[in-house]
Amino acid sequence: MTEDAKTQATKRSRLIGAAGLTLAGAWFVLGINWGLPSRRADAFLFGDASKGWDGKRILELAGAWNDDTNRGADVDLNPIAARTEPVVLNATDAQRAEIVRRYRLFSYQPDEMITFRALSQMRPGERKLDPKLYQYGGLWVYPVGAMLKVASLLHLVQVRSDLAYYLDHPEEFGRFYVVARCYSAAWGVLGVWAVYRLVRQIIPIGAPGCRVAPPAAAVCFAAMPVVVNMAHEAKPHLPGAVLMLLAVLAASKYVQTGRRRFWVGAGALCGAAFGMVLSALPVFVILPLMSWLRRPATWRDRIVVALASGFIGIDVYFLTNPYVLLHLVGRDPVLRSNLGNSTAMYSAGGSAGAVLNAAMLIGEGTSILLAVAGLAGAILLGVRAVRVRNEQAPEEVSRRATGLLLAAPALLVAVQFVALAAGKPGEYGRFAILTDAFLAVEAVVVAAPFARPARLRMLALLVVTTVVSGSLYLARFIDDASGTTTRLRAAAALVDLPPRAAIAVEAEPAPYSLPPVNLFTRQILLLPRKGQTVSTPDDRVAMLIRPVDSPTRFALPAGDEFGKAHSTPISWAAKYFAVRPLSAVGE
Repeated sequence: MTEDAKTQATKRSRLIGAAGLTLAGAWFVLGINWGLPSRRADAFLFGDASKGWDGKRILELAGAWNDDTNRGADVDLNPIAARTEPVVLNATDAQRAEIVRRYRLFSYQPDEMITFRALSQMRPGERKLDPKLYQYGGLWVYPVGAMLKVASLLHLVQVRSDLAYYLDHPEEFGRFYVVARCYSAAWGVLGVWAVYRLVRQIIPIGAPGCRVAPPAAAVCFAAMPVVVNMAHEAKPHLPGAVLMLLAVLAASKYVQTGRRRFWVGAGALCGAAFGMVLSALPVFVILPLMSWLRRPATWRDRIVVALASGFIGIDVYFLTNPYVLLHLVGRDPVLRSNLGNSTAMYSAGGSAGAVLNAAMLIGEGTSILLAVAGLAGAILLGVRAVRVRNEQAPEEVSRRATGLLLAAPALLVAVQFVALAAGKPGEYGRFAILTDAFLAVEAVVVAAPFARPARLRMLALLVVTTVVSGSLYLARFIDDASGTTTRLRAAAALVDLPPRAAIAVEAEPAPYSLPPVNLFTRQILLLPRKGQTVSTPDDRVAMLIRPVDSPTRFALPAGDEFGKAHSTPISWAAKYFAVRPLSAVGE
């Protein structure tokens, strides 16, 4: 091939790549405005939208959010104490105002608001930049704040310190969610490129499948339900996973070339991933592994590279999360408050149920066929790696290094995922993104050596089934992005409950946990933590309402048989709500 032909081929390849990434970006932003706060809930909360309180009235009744310097940004300001009997949540106007505030400011995703709670406590002009949120790292919180500032300068959002304004105009606050979700979506696009490059490292040019396998893997990654879901949520788990993939790329390059900039880059990217979200900690395993895989190298060089890259990673973490270091040195209670709130939700406990739940969520996050093919591929490729471990051809070194460096953190993430999976709901699937990406890569790579007709059929089957699975999730986001959402349709159905029927809930009312209901005519009861069967005040009938992953015949909204047959458990979009008599609690 002449130089001109090579140049033209390179240009075509880059043009196709740019088009593919543009399509991925469009795929991720469809329905990105799903589940935003609005005043449409007022018609149900007050019985008549015209009766809705203004922001000033809500603040007078509920009070402003208190900036406690010793409290984490995600810690409940006035938690309900341990309870053995049902607690009435809407007996006073002050209680009702707290509930209305949630429906005016919170999205349909329960964790998105904590980023904005963290940002609301920061005062850049006064050099107060402590987010009081540390499981979501500074590489998440600070860029979101910067993006909101830029969007404000471009008049895309209005950034004010006046909470009453946003309570009066919840749609304006809803734009904050869209900006933060765009940050997640942008990382999703970068992740598509990273997966493409990883498979290119494993299958070099000239090898069977070298043309179709990398783009097939990139499409599978973009279409996986867990990636579609996390690209539509203002949460750092997808960015953290992408940084882990980039760290693997850099580490693989170091194994192949021995160049300093690659081990420095690998260490920095590991620190950045950890600085994005704490659950990315397992990525640090690649630093000693890349040092060991490098040939030829002395043990002294390996130890130096492993330690130096590790120190770089730690430095990057503390540079992006400086207040963590300050609080560690000062032993400040705010760090314990925030991390204690997170650890309270996760406790390890191995059991058959944990393994089964983890397997189901990984299958849900990838698509069943992709997960099964990926597991089979991981076993077969692992056996192959052992068999050819002494081969030092450049192509074999690249293949082995990339595969092992990706497998190591993915396995640690899987172990961590299984250990904490017992009893976890569908949304817990987000923690397995790296493992899901590893399975996608392995599924595609194991199909590449087959003869051309079989290879194309296998890859097409993987791509199509994954796209179909991801499309079901995308459809839910689009459904909740315009018109009447599932929550509002469910709210309309709940109006027909018997007039004296109380509503029993297992979590305080918010847009994600309960469709809006009349706070003045219908009693809302928070059940004891164990969820045991209890009687209601005055022996009145009560209905338990809870969000569910798999809709039942008691689920609202009714009439969506397609949706019921194709549930999307990882997502909070287009959620169904099970409605059962209180006597059925605990069944």
